[in-house]
Amino acid sequence: MTAESNGFVERYHRTYQHECLAVDRPGSVEQVREVTAAFAQHYNWSRPHQGLSCGNRPPRVAFPTLPELPAVPDLVEPDRWLQVRDGLHLVRKVRRDGSVRVDLKSYYVGRALAGRHVALHLSAAKRALLVVHEHQVLKTLPLKGLTGHALRFDAFVQLMMGQARSERKLRTAQERRVRLGGSDSP
Repeated sequence: MTAESNGFVERYHRTYQHECLAVDRPGSVEQVREVTAAFAQHYNWSRPHQGLSCGNRPPRVAFPTLPELPAVPDLVEPDRWLQVRDGLHLVRKVRRDGSVRVDLKSYYVGRALAGRHVALHLSAAKRALLVVHEHQVLKTLPLKGLTGHALRFDAFVQLMMGQARSERKLRTAQERRVRLGGSDSP
């Protein structure tokens, strides 16, 4: 999902919360399903939408036919991003404990470099981050979180949901530490 589309999704969820859940206050999962189905019908076919492309018309009135979406794949290669991002360089300041953080994952570089900046070079072939300091490769750090094989689409979705939950918990803990004056920031 792109940063641009995220605003649309957040706006929809805010509207759903205020115009459906806060109004109907369902008390069971079945009631949630019922009010959600009624809200989706209202949102798409009756409720005027202020987006420029809709012209103050409901989305399905403004766009009665939608393009066909491609089928979901049978298999997904979760580590495909490695080839796309191969050669990426990141710069990180080494923390007091000798680690650097990349995408909420901590990698140990060495206490001798604490307070200094290192470059991290993504190597798809090695499936690792190469730690570079003063034009010299100091260390090869295997990437964390790789699956190493293709997954069925439903297994991939479950993996992504689990990672999202873990990242949300970690971010919440980090934000709590920052609010309480902890010195260790992400």
